[in-house]
Amino acid sequence: MNKKSLLIILIAIISLASCKKVTVTPGLIGKWELRKKMGSIVGFDSVFAAGNGRVLEFRSDSTYLQYNKGRLLTQGKYHIATTNYPSANSLSISFENGGYQDYFNLKGTTLQIGMDANDGVETDYEKIAN
Repeated sequence: MNKKSLLIILIAIISLASCKKVTVTPGLIGKWELRKKMGSIVGFDSVFAAGNGRVLEFRSDSTYLQYNKGRLLTQGKYHIATTNYPSANSLSISFENGGYQDYFNLKGTTLQIGMDANDGVETDYEKIAN
């Protein structure tokens, strides 16, 4: 059994033993660098080159760290839940210091976090490390 399989089993056991309902999303664990930010009422779009240093790190203990060019900006706990927005069985993420839930979509090495609405902000990240 490889390390990744062991980690998934360990997370599942801890999740089942806890009082909270947790959705395990193993592909989320690691470091993600911001590539695009778009949306809001004013309709801005910003593209960020690889190596920009705007990194969001998710850890298996449900903690996250957010960096800007190597400097820690914020940290805390994140929570994953199943929601029916924007469609049935979608995943949402909330950050301890953020105060709201956002839908997210994980496809391979691309992570999209954001609102599926005209006035929402969407951020796209690329995985840079496990």
